[in-house]
Amino acid sequence: MDVLVTVTEYEGLIMAAFQPKNKTFDEVVSEIFAADRVKDPEATKKTIVDFYMKNVDDNDTNALTKKMIEFIGDAEFNIGTLYSVRSIFNSSCGPIRGNIYRHGEKIVDGYLGVPFAKAPIGELQYKKPVPADKWTEPIDCYKYGPGCPQSGSFAAFFKGVREFAEDNCLNLNVFSPRTKPTEFSKGLPVMVYFYGGGFEVGFSSMLDDYSLSGTLPLKDVVVVSVNYRVGPLGFLTTGDEVSKGNYGLWDQTLALKWVQDHIASFGGDPDNVTIFGTSAGGASVDFLALSPHSNKMFHRFMANSGSAFCDFAIRPKHLQAKVFREFAKHFGYNGEDSQSLLKWYQNQETEKFTEVENFKRPASGFLSFVPNLDGDFFPKPLDELRKEAPKLDVIVTVGEYEGLSFMMNVPKGQPFNETVSLLFGEDMVNDVEENKKKLVELYMKDVDTTDKDAVMKRTVEFVGDAWFNIGILNTAKSCAKYGNNVYLASFDYYCKDGIDPPMAATLAFKAATHGSELKFIVGEGMGKFSPTEEELKVMDIMGTTVTNFAKYGNPNGKNVPEIWKKYNGARECTRRNEALDG
Repeated sequence: MDVLVTVTEYEGLIMAAFQPKNKTFDEVVSEIFAADRVKDPEATKKTIVDFYMKNVDDNDTNALTKKMIEFIGDAEFNIGTLYSVRSIFNSSCGPIRGNIYRHGEKIVDGYLGVPFAKAPIGELQYKKPVPADKWTEPIDCYKYGPGCPQSGSFAAFFKGVREFAEDNCLNLNVFSPRTKPTEFSKGLPVMVYFYGGGFEVGFSSMLDDYSLSGTLPLKDVVVVSVNYRVGPLGFLTTGDEVSKGNYGLWDQTLALKWVQDHIASFGGDPDNVTIFGTSAGGASVDFLALSPHSNKMFHRFMANSGSAFCDFAIRPKHLQAKVFREFAKHFGYNGEDSQSLLKWYQNQETEKFTEVENFKRPASGFLSFVPNLDGDFFPKPLDELRKEAPKLDVIVTVGEYEGLSFMMNVPKGQPFNETVSLLFGEDMVNDVEENKKKLVELYMKDVDTTDKDAVMKRTVEFVGDAWFNIGILNTAKSCAKYGNNVYLASFDYYCKDGIDPPMAATLAFKAATHGSELKFIVGEGMGKFSPTEEELKVMDIMGTTVTNFAKYGNPNGKNVPEIWKKYNGARECTRRNEALDG
């Protein structure tokens, strides 16, 4: 059966004419979306009013009227018409129903919460993920699936804000534009996003789905965002065969296998896949590029504000096992063997993993639960893996002041030398005191220690160098050394809404920092983002740059003047590199 359905340009025009002239937009919304139609009329009204009216001048009668016409048309006709067209989509993984996102003339199909692995509970808890079975009955993919349970000190900021559940958290989201450029006859380029959060927190619904659908997909790429396990659930290791850890990285790997198997049915090209992420997400994509278990399932990667060679991202297996053992002892565990330690973690409520406030971590840094050099996901030293890995197109970036957003982890007024000790303990350097002396001299020799602002700024620079800049540069150098096609950049554009809470409230001064680029690539996150005209231009530049890279392996685009120069491995990070290497 062939079906033709149509809408007119302004479906709500006639119906709006019957509305009393003094009726407000809020009142019209309340009338259409009353309690018989939605569960929470007030919350629905607030969302709709914010969405339709956020850029409208309250004193502009014509603009207000036009928005009311658009809303009535969408609510009573357009959305229902579109949903009748997209009732069930028979994807290669099973029949699903999804969303339709309209952005002007362009339409993006979205499928949220698509399962790619079986529930990681019971016998599958603290194990590598198992692929989800194909289903035969339609499933609704209208809203984000639950995130994986959170851990660490940041978990408190997300409690009650999003849904978390261990039993069905391994899901992903697909945003597929309806445009079919002849240039990509095999399918559109695919971009797979992995969130950050220090491997302790994070979930795909950190990104607003409508906002995301209106960024990269409008530039002719299919976007996939992925949930993976974090905290102990994702990275518990006993340092031996009992629990090797890195389950979150295996989740990411299985998601890439799902992309290879199924993305073609969503309009994507499995032979043109780019993976990208920020912070722990940036480190993740670099890890995926190193591991022989994952590095043949994509063709390029972009690591923003994080890489495999950053000190925060990974520890030796014996040290990470010690962290997990000491965490258990902090709560009364008194066993000695690996089996009893695994059993202790299996018996805990996941809420326990957020109680880290008084836990004295036996390792440097701010994080407890991170990946480890397990001998499995990483069967060889990282440098050897890089040498043997497929040659890829690579972008690595930093923010102008990477350490700025991490000052919330540094107690106010803490002496600089104590911050050095926090990041460079005996697990990191051979001679702690000598290393601290060299670093204090290097960073503080020209600083008036009574000038709190000057000390703060130098501390920001140190934290950024120690945790991010040097590791990211070393990734660029490593990739270039072994024949990868590498681009290196710093994102220096400041935007007051560029970073989400809780970090946004702690910035010591205004500058681009860790993750500031993300909203300019994928749109709104957990905090508000109402871009100005200038910021919209920056978004367009970033979106074009990133999608050029995804399409062609070159951020400059195809057959255009070369603005971005390839990194040749010659540039050093900073004058501080020598001291930190020492």
